[in-house]
This record gives sequence, C-alpha cells and structure tokens, in this order.
Amino acid sequence: MKNLIFSLLLFSSFVSLASHVYGGFIGVAQTNSDSTTVALTLMIDTQTPVIPSSLYVEKWEKNSVGWYVQNGVVEVTQAHQPFMFQGNYLITYTSNYLDLDSNQYRFIYRNCCWGILNNSFNAMNSEFIISADYWHIDYNSTPYAREPFIINQQNALRNTMKPIWGWNAFLVNPDTWDNVNISQTDLHMGYANGVFVPQNYTQLSMHVDNDSISFAPNFVSMGNYGTGFEIKDMRNGQVIGIQRIQWTFTVVPSTIGMDEFTRRKKYQVFDWMGNYLGVDIPYSNLKGFYVFRYEDGNTEKVFVQ
Repeated sequence: MKNLIFSLLLFSSFVSLASHVYGGFIGVAQTNSDSTTVALTLMIDTQTPVIPSSLYVEKWEKNSVGWYVQNGVVEVTQAHQPFMFQGNYLITYTSNYLDLDSNQYRFIYRNCCWGILNNSFNAMNSEFIISADYWHIDYNSTPYAREPFIINQQNALRNTMKPIWGWNAFLVNPDTWDNVNISQTDLHMGYANGVFVPQNYTQLSMHVDNDSISFAPNFVSMGNYGTGFEIKDMRNGQVIGIQRIQWTFTVVPSTIGMDEFTRRKKYQVFDWMGNYLGVDIPYSNLKGFYVFRYEDGNTEKVFVQ
C-alpha cells in the first residue's frame, strides 16, 4: 500500500507539470557526515496550470554487485516562491535532512514528457529526466548554480556565458579542493537498466568547457532547442559525483532589452575598504573586489572581471 501511495503521488506531480518543464538540475548538499539535503531546481513555463508545493525524487543506492537499485523516494518542498527569469518560472525544491550510509547514491527526477523541441523528433513522447550521482563521503557536496544558464539566445549571433565557475559566475564548486568539469551531453528520453537513454534528436553545436558555454544558432525556425550537460566532480583522480542537467534554450531574433541574470534580492555594494558605493549596481559597471550586503543580512565577497 505504501508503494501504491508513492506511485499515485508521483503520477500526480507528473500530470500537473506535463509538458511544462523546460530544464533543471539536482544537487546534494552535505552539512555533516550524517546530514545531507537534496535540492531540485526546475525551469517551468508560465502556462503550467498548477505548480506543486512538493515533488518526489527517486532515491537509488548501489548494491554489492555495482548496480543502482531504487530503495525509496525523497519528498522535496518549495524553498521559495517561483520567480520569473527570461519568460519562465524558476523554482527550487529542497528535502529534509537525510541520514545516508557510506555508499554511492543516484537521485532521479522524472516528469511525464517534454514540451515541443525544434531539434527533437520524439520530445513529446520522452520523459524529462535529470539526476545526480553522489558518493556519500566526508566533505562532499555537489556543485550548484548561482545563476541559471541564460535561456534566450539571439539567432545568427554568438551567445557566450562566462565565467562558468566561481563565486561571481554561473556555477559554484563548494568543495574547492575537488576538481570539476562540465561538458555537453545528450538530451534524454528516459532511464532503463542503469542507462540514460537519448532522444531521437539533433545535437546543438555548442562550445562547452570550464571557462565558457558558447552557442551561435543559425536557424530558420525560432523556438525551443534542448540539450544536456554533465558535471563531473573529481577528488584525487576519482569520480565522486555526476550531475546530469537538461536545459532548453529559446532562440529569438534579438535579445536586446532582455535581462540575462536573475535579481533575486537587493544588495548594497561596498569597496574592499568598506566604503559604500550604491545599491544594485550592475556587474557591467564594476571591476575588481567588492563586498555585497544583501537585504536578508547575508554578506558576500565577490570579484568582478
């Protein structure tokens, strides 16, 4: 009966977000050796009829012969209200603290289907599926996105996102002693026998490395184009985590007047000596070291190139 209840809950979340999820990623944050939290971030279009207050992430654990076996689900609830980013909603869900054993885990989120993608022949019949492989060892948290990838891409122009890594970048590596690497991977349609199955699609021609993501679309049809990314987390030459991201880019004739970054909260800007410079100063007007003091009381030291 418990499994049936979980199945009905999962089915309910699929229906409410059917064809409305355009991208996302999963992360795992460790606060101590006995406490970890799963975070699910989704990009959802504004036409979705209902945004659930909670969702469920599958929990898989590696067995004695090296196979991942599902041994439960993890409930994640809204960490904040959805906010607008380049014409879509962004929302993060987080779990309660988990007490994991010393083993390798795989967390998977599925949605019943993609929306229409211009570069896929079977997106509408494919699951939206993202995951995080996580080795539960001391001081291991997966990378996370400080800013989402830029959704809107101008046609017939090279669009570049950089820097990719750092405290003033798109992605943050919380365990600075680990090596991380991002690469472009498949657009997925499902998961079977331990394998993430690719869609029948045309891959986007992009430049992806630890410095930048660059995309120069030259399409007759404007619209939505999907691809995958993978982040590998390495320690002492060994893989200790893999995140499989799925993302939709919207190709438009022009991005003039479109915001690139989120502005989640207001911030005061001080120079390195503590002199007050102003509020919400755009990064384009800054260069060097600064201190940002946010409206929630948090303070961050940043370096703007």
